[in-house]
Amino acid sequence: MKICTSTLGTTFAAIAALALAACNQQPAGNAPAPAAAAGSSAPGTPAAAAKAPAVVDGQPVTLEALDFVARTNVGKKYDELTDDQKKKLIDELVRIQLLANEAVAKGKDKDKDIVQAIALGRLNVLMQSTLTDYLKDKQPTEAEVRAYYEQWIKEAPRTQYHIRMIGVQTQPYAEDIVNELRKGADFVAIAKREASGQAAKQAAGQGGWVTLESLTPALANAISALKIGQYTTDPVQLPEGWGIIRLEETRAAEKPEFDRVRQGLAQELVTRKVDALVDELKKTAKIERSTTSG
Repeated sequence: MKICTSTLGTTFAAIAALALAACNQQPAGNAPAPAAAAGSSAPGTPAAAAKAPAVVDGQPVTLEALDFVARTNVGKKYDELTDDQKKKLIDELVRIQLLANEAVAKGKDKDKDIVQAIALGRLNVLMQSTLTDYLKDKQPTEAEVRAYYEQWIKEAPRTQYHIRMIGVQTQPYAEDIVNELRKGADFVAIAKREASGQAAKQAAGQGGWVTLESLTPALANAISALKIGQYTTDPVQLPEGWGIIRLEETRAAEKPEFDRVRQGLAQELVTRKVDALVDELKKTAKIERSTTSG
């Protein structure tokens, strides 16, 4: 794996590294920054700058930051990189520091949305640290995933419905279209006419397979009441707009092979374990919720 200076992943990791280093800097108007750890120099001090591979307007690009990005992106320590990789990585962090300095020079670090984003970014890093430690020995076993698969198959929808839909913005216009259909208008032709964009027109012509469990109650109820070839004579309210649905055919729902869904099911099991941790933390935490939204 090579270091790519144009990838978002590298940029994000580098930003995170510099943000960690910035935690030791003293923000304007706030409490003094904590002292540096024993045996180390705080970023921005002459000692830190002296041993840094690069310094941007007095801000050192530290070996610690470089090592963090290297380990995060390529799984190697900074010292294990080739000279060319080191140069590219330093150039990338210099680029980020230059752009960050420009934002500070324009006062962007005082912008309330940016301050909030930085604060939430800090919380996210700390949250990920907790999850990494907690899940270290709690990854789902093959037996757990297999058992969950068997349960999931039993509870999976048994029927799929092939439908076509005409979607419009208002109920009165949808009722006008129902009148068109009653007079013999072609359902697919109207669906294509009302669709926006070539891809949507193509999809309107082909229709799609759905399960009732994946739909809103209004849509599910409307479809379940149809016989093959029928359409809804009363327009159905959609999340956005109104629709007339025609049922084309039904079939038994496909039961996917274990290997096709294993990764997704394993992730669901991990999510359940995280939810269990949060529930336990809630028992001992003091959580106060305001009764007002202001």
